Amino acid sequence: MARLRRREVLAAGAGGLIGASGVAARATAAPGSRSGASYDVIIVGAGLSGLTAAHVLRRGGRSVLVLEARDRVGGRNFDVRLPGTNGAVAELGGQWAGPGQTKVLALARRLGVRTFPTYAQGQSVYFHDGTRRTYPGSVPPASPAALADLARIIAGLNAMARTVPVHAPWTARGARAIDERSTGEYFDSVASTLEAREIARVALRGVYGEDAEMVSLLDLLAAIQGVGGDFSTLIGSAQSLRFVGGPEQLSRRLGARLHGAIRLGEPVIEVNWGRRVTLVTPTGAFTAGRAILTPPKPVIGSIRFEPELPAILDQLLQRQPMGAVIKINAVYARPFWRAQGLSGAVVSTTGPVQLVYDNSPPSGVPGVLVGFMEGNAGRPYLSLPAARRRAAALACFARYFGAAAGRPTAYHDMVWAAERYTRGAYSTYNPPGVLTSFGRATAAQPVGPLHFAGDGTSPLWPGYMEGAIRSGERAAAEVLRSL
Repeated sequence: MARLRRREVLAAGAGGLIGASGVAARATAAPGSRSGASYDVIIVGAGLSGLTAAHVLRRGGRSVLVLEARDRVGGRNFDVRLPGTNGAVAELGGQWAGPGQTKVLALARRLGVRTFPTYAQGQSVYFHDGTRRTYPGSVPPASPAALADLARIIAGLNAMARTVPVHAPWTARGARAIDERSTGEYFDSVASTLEAREIARVALRGVYGEDAEMVSLLDLLAAIQGVGGDFSTLIGSAQSLRFVGGPEQLSRRLGARLHGAIRLGEPVIEVNWGRRVTLVTPTGAFTAGRAILTPPKPVIGSIRFEPELPAILDQLLQRQPMGAVIKINAVYARPFWRAQGLSGAVVSTTGPVQLVYDNSPPSGVPGVLVGFMEGNAGRPYLSLPAARRRAAALACFARYFGAAAGRPTAYHDMVWAAERYTRGAYSTYNPPGVLTSFGRATAAQPVGPLHFAGDGTSPLWPGYMEGAIRSGERAAAEVLRSL
């Protein structure tokens, strides 16, 4: 896929996962920028991290060019407009925020983008072992033994996380032994019930988009510290707020304020670096004193570097994959589940869609359900025809909410692993052994004139818009100090 417009999106009405807005995005393009021109800084990627860095550098008096591979800004924020509504969207990329995410909420206020609470009124659905039950509050009606196991898992994670330095988790006491364990092995060692182990794995997929056996326990402990020290934040309050009109507009409005500093449709295929840096795209070469690379690490690893990156960094880029996520939005004339006293939230130990939320706009019209196929529950569907993914997703929705959920007026899904310039979701993660094997190399450090940003480089709120913004500010500050 050379461009996002060629993405695999199912449309029984339309489609998309990060939020196409071609007209608004193109308004930020830089027709005056030209191959051969020289800049103080070139930024690769027009997501929140790259655009944030560009603004900081502009305020610092530096000339900036942003090269974006796609034909739009926004990166992993991607919203699809719902026809016949007053600006309502289906969010097919990152969409939530919550308490403690100060940077993204401040940016929204500054740009005039309002927030509203995720709909959570009424009973939620718990589906386990072929049985559907509803429940109030946030604790599913698992067996007492399973609930006790889950309480021990969370308490143990939070206690261990307190011993992990968030900016240098590889230095924690006993780090190697912790890092060699997967989160799945930890769940199994604490929980005596299969039900608790299953629920814990569903929760972990919701955080990483990947299975518990793939993720280092030390990585999870560092992530818990990065959101304030409580695992419940990762699976709860971090998803409590949404943005009116969708979060992609944050990038579009930021981009519009850069006044022609963005070139769209410019994938960087080669980076030549020494005292200065030259970035080569299909249309030409662009030179700067410094460059900030913001794409996900597997995407950076696919770029040709001359000279090669340091071997330790190249090795690391081979070992930090993206999760596997298919995100689904099903649209209905009304949120019929609310009339049944349901919140739209689902936790299911049966896949492929195991987590569901009410994703309707603030007015509640139209009604929208958002669901996720993640990790091994979704991997078999990554390469299936769009119609088969749709059928599988709607069968899950009907299982949870009745036959009406199988008849949406529109359907949108996005296979993030099929996105050439993303290669998965939600973010990169460390498999067992990586953090302590590579140590300080896992921290985002400059290499000559090259700097690195993106949510996956942020110790605080990795995998969130908050982490992306923080990383852009950090990388821009590095550059300003170096110039």
